[in-house]
Amino acid sequence: MANPKVLIVDDREFDRILYKEYLNEVNYDFFELDDGAGIMDFLQSTMPDIILLDWQMPLVGGMATLKLLKQNSAFKEIPVIIITGQKDEQVMDEAFAFGGIDFLNKPVSKTELTARVLNVLNLTNATKLLIEQKNELQELNSIIKVQKEELKESLLLKTQMSEQREKNLSQEMNVEKRKMMTMEVDSNKIFNNLTGIRSSIQDCSKSLTGIESIPLAVLKKLKSVDREIESLIEENKSKDKFQELFASIDPLFFKKLSAVNSKLTPLDLKHCAFIKMNIDNYELKRVLNVEMKSIQMTRYRLKKKLKLSEDDSLREFIFAI
Repeated sequence: MANPKVLIVDDREFDRILYKEYLNEVNYDFFELDDGAGIMDFLQSTMPDIILLDWQMPLVGGMATLKLLKQNSAFKEIPVIIITGQKDEQVMDEAFAFGGIDFLNKPVSKTELTARVLNVLNLTNATKLLIEQKNELQELNSIIKVQKEELKESLLLKTQMSEQREKNLSQEMNVEKRKMMTMEVDSNKIFNNLTGIRSSIQDCSKSLTGIESIPLAVLKKLKSVDREIESLIEENKSKDKFQELFASIDPLFFKKLSAVNSKLTPLDLKHCAFIKMNIDNYELKRVLNVEMKSIQMTRYRLKKKLKLSEDDSLREFIFAI
């Protein structure tokens, strides 16, 4: 670590030698001027850590030298200890008023000079450290501010992306919902049509049975058609894609319901899915082509199977799953 640089400005060579001896050249690097007149030129090439400034000099004295230093932004922070043989308090006041950091009276003692110089250097170093820490803190605050703004922008972007994903998901679910409802309507139409046709065929078979003029082959054919329609009805039931499609949207829904009651029927599960899809009873009545009473009975039985009390809400229970 480099020694502190001490500039001694004094017109008396003896005093300059004495100060260097007191302070010890091993601990400091010394520079000398015999007057304040050349101090500005000197400081252009060498920046001391402290200046010992004599107050009375023939050309440019201590007060004038202090003014020169403090008027220059590059040198005004250099600490200056004033040394004078005058005992007048006015001199001391002027010295501090014009920027002196400390004051010594001649004759100067070794102990006092050593202590004052060391104290001033320690104070100056502590001040520099505080300034550096302040600058670092300001720089850190600037970095934090920038990072905070970047984080806000990132969170805003993520929020917008999340909202867009939710919007897209909602749109996709609405599409799937319409698809499932259309499928359910079509499936019910097919089931009702097939059931109606089968009922008509069965009525015809009953009416024709026992009439001797009706060939036996016709009755057999009617029974064959009845069996085929029955097969189609069963096939239509077995190929119900509703649960499969709903499970693709909410894979765990039916599993959680079955964990509550493993004996829930496909119709029970389908009604729970309708509730989850937020389909009201009037729309469901139209889709299923059933009476409102039938839907209400199904919901009543569902509450019992799911172990809900009369005060419990089936809708809230389903939405919580």
